[in-house]
Amino acid sequence: MDARKLSGRQVLGAESRTAILDAAEALMARRGFFGTSLSALQAECGLPASSIYWHFESKEGVLAAVMERGANNFFAQVDATAIPSGTLGRDYLRRQLAGASAAIDQHTDFLRLFVLLMLTGKAEKTVQRVRTEGRVRLHRLLANAHPNRDGSPNRELADELADVLLAMFDGVFLAIQNNPRLRYSDLLEQVSEAVSLLADARMRPRSRLARRR
Repeated sequence: MDARKLSGRQVLGAESRTAILDAAEALMARRGFFGTSLSALQAECGLPASSIYWHFESKEGVLAAVMERGANNFFAQVDATAIPSGTLGRDYLRRQLAGASAAIDQHTDFLRLFVLLMLTGKAEKTVQRVRTEGRVRLHRLLANAHPNRDGSPNRELADELADVLLAMFDGVFLAIQNNPRLRYSDLLEQVSEAVSLLADARMRPRSRLARRR
């Protein structure tokens, strides 16, 4: 909706909803879902409980909205990464993961909350939906980075390596939560190198077999 067409009341409503989500994302990332009370959320956002219930009905509703907003913002920033035409292989992966690195820096609270929810099993459907979307995007990234000889996406290779790349991505985030001196950009560049080597190794035997035929 065009912000210029919103009434003053609608603008205030949108601002209060954003304030609640910002506060909830920060609190839940630090304390987890169970450690975040509505009273703490009230204190953090400065709004009454009635406002929280009006927008979201329950704490579970707040959590679902936090996850949906965080996922949309994170993926949108990754999608905005500019990759020059004709870029392939290691350089394609490196550029795309560099975009992911920048997105992580901007959305650390969301990702920290996401990991906590995965470990506790809370909001399982929402977490699984976000997780599935992430894997789909990594699968597409791999298929496009290492295409078939005819230029088509290499979906067979992506089938083999998508879960490996997802596990590496998880590992990078957890490693930095444990050691803040590490940098996402450095580790993800090494991930792009490692995955490209795996892709090259997978494709090489097939190329030899194709030549024999």
